[in-house]
Amino acid sequence: MTTSARPVLAIVYGDGSVSAMKLSEPASALCDLVWVVDSNTLHNAAIIRLLRKLGTTLDIAGMSDDEAAAALRPLKPDGIVGYADTHMAMASVLASRLGLDYHDRAVTERLVDKLTQRRALRDGGLPVPRCLDVPPSPTAGDVAALAAGVAFPVVLKPRRGAASRDTVLVSDATQLGRLVAQPPSAGDDSSMVVEEYMVGASPPPSAHFADYVSVESVVVDGNINHVAVTGRLPQVEPFRETGLVIPSDFAPSLVEATLDVATQAISSLGVRNGCVPTEIKLTTTGLRVIEVNGRLGGFVPEVLALAAPGVDLYEISQRVALGEQLTFADPVATDRIGYVVVGQPPLWAHRVAGVEGLDRLAEFPGVSSVFLSRQPGDEVDWRKGSHEYVFSVLGAACNYEGVLAVQQFIDEEVTVTYT
Repeated sequence: MTTSARPVLAIVYGDGSVSAMKLSEPASALCDLVWVVDSNTLHNAAIIRLLRKLGTTLDIAGMSDDEAAAALRPLKPDGIVGYADTHMAMASVLASRLGLDYHDRAVTERLVDKLTQRRALRDGGLPVPRCLDVPPSPTAGDVAALAAGVAFPVVLKPRRGAASRDTVLVSDATQLGRLVAQPPSAGDDSSMVVEEYMVGASPPPSAHFADYVSVESVVVDGNINHVAVTGRLPQVEPFRETGLVIPSDFAPSLVEATLDVATQAISSLGVRNGCVPTEIKLTTTGLRVIEVNGRLGGFVPEVLALAAPGVDLYEISQRVALGEQLTFADPVATDRIGYVVVGQPPLWAHRVAGVEGLDRLAEFPGVSSVFLSRQPGDEVDWRKGSHEYVFSVLGAACNYEGVLAVQQFIDEEVTVTYT
């Protein structure tokens, strides 16, 4: 049990969350941590031992929601937060029972359920693509009804999911029928949606990077502050991300318009507190929201810290969760281009056979870290989305050409073989 006079922050933690070490570092000077974890859902039960070294650990395995709240209450948390979509519902439940500021049940549902979110954005006055729910075990008649309700091409994706898992582009009704008959990789929750594909504008808004960005926002008592605009490297099929840059290279007027769309989207969902990334794409019909998330985006805090040294989004997220009244008049100033580049496996790959050249990549000017996330012999599966990357490289460059130089070096010097 925590005994100091410092604030206490409860973190709902488990598979898919940010590294516990990354979360504990900013907390060391800020607050005491309580790790709320369900050991029955952990792929690696040894993580419990690490969490016990980093704070108080509350294992809620087998507990009802009321029992979990009763177990957390004596630890007197001043705030609560989750860092993965799968943990947001529990954080919301505990917050409601303990009187803590977090996304309430309705807001959480809008943030994690793609169909519910589309309806809320539409009700908030934002133009959205047509999005339809796929019935369980769809019949030929169901597929025909879906095909009649949208204009192809469409995107088939999980109703709840992240990192483009099980997300594919579908060209016609025949392909749609074949794909919806296949079991997804996501496991228990197999609910899917079909959504009309948002075609990118021509010419594209960036000469080198993707046609969409994410706006990183901090919301405090309903006041929306935009901290950064994150550019994206071009995706690989079907929709897997290969990296990001901060700041985006969109024209200043387009950035301002993007910030306005993000403000409207966040307001439409009713978010009152938290760190919220909003993905926005420049399409043939203007700026359109791809999705709004209720937790920090992957790699964004690390890349922002490289672009704007001293700015720690993990710390900011914890301060917001503890109720601090933070404000940002404008996106934070950056003095260089922070980036992350990740190596995605090809669609046909099943297993990593070997990786060469990462040692040379680590010596490239501006590179701060290189991490091998898939060892030789490890399985890979493109259906699991962007998180299946084999390696990542973080760094900073003086300009966007410096980021392109890193990409070129990877193409020429880093070799990953697969079976």
